[in-house]
Amino acid sequence: MGSEPSVCVCGRRRDAASSFTHQSNVATYVYHRCECGLEWTETRSTVVDRSEPVSTDEVLEVHQSLLEYEGSLRDLVSPRPEEAEAEN
Repeated sequence: MGSEPSVCVCGRRRDAASSFTHQSNVATYVYHRCECGLEWTETRSTVVDRSEPVSTDEVLEVHQSLLEYEGSLRDLVSPRPEEAEAEN
C-alpha cells in the first residue's frame, strides 16, 4: 500500500483538516475531516503495557516535557515522519 496523498481531492492540505482522536484498549483512531466534507480515519496500534501502573516520576516527566513544548497539539500527537514511513 502506498503513502497517503498530502492533499485532499479538493486541493486543501490534508494536515490542515480538523481531527479527533479516540484511544481504545486496542488502538488509537484519528478521525479527520476536511473543510470540503471528506472524512478519513487513521489507525495507530498502541504498544502500551497497561498491567504496569504509571509512576509519579513518569507523570512528572511528561508534564515537564509538555511545559517546554511549543507547537500545535496536532504536531504533538502526529507520528514522526520516520514512524509514518515505517508503517507503510
